[in-house]
Amino acid sequence: MHTIWRVILVAFLCGSPLGYGYTPGEMMDPKIPTKTLMPKIKVDSGLLEWVPYSVDLSPWPTLCVDDPRPMPRPKKAQYVGPLRGDAVRGKAIAMDTQRGNCVTCHAIPGEEWPGTFGRDLRHYKQMRMSDADLYQQIYDVRTSAPRAVMPPFGALGILSDQDIRDVVAYLQSLE
Repeated sequence: MHTIWRVILVAFLCGSPLGYGYTPGEMMDPKIPTKTLMPKIKVDSGLLEWVPYSVDLSPWPTLCVDDPRPMPRPKKAQYVGPLRGDAVRGKAIAMDTQRGNCVTCHAIPGEEWPGTFGRDLRHYKQMRMSDADLYQQIYDVRTSAPRAVMPPFGALGILSDQDIRDVVAYLQSLE
């Protein structure tokens, strides 16, 4: 259910006809705790009003060409092994729609809905990617895939170094 509302919100953030051309920058309000506004239909009016959304989406990039917020250049991670990640914590981060949110795009064990368009992660270990390479993909995939739509979780500070290590440990455990 959360995914449906996020898709609707993204449509509004990208200036869909339903969003009346509002860009993501216009739908952010630093004066409210969550910094993010969402559309709400006024009863019996057919008009929209903008109310605080329950989650701060301001650090998340959008694919909207009108998004005026700056995007940092692709950045190499400073990964130093060994991994020392917690797979249980990594799974919690991957499934958490307010943090890693991997379930929105990727198929992950334990999630009843498959991801929308990302790579199937249910048997990730079979891909035999090194911890360092996987860490870099989560940190900022744009260094190896410039047109990727996956958010640069580390470069934007969405996930900490330890969070990424935990997600790597979780993905590497998926046989």
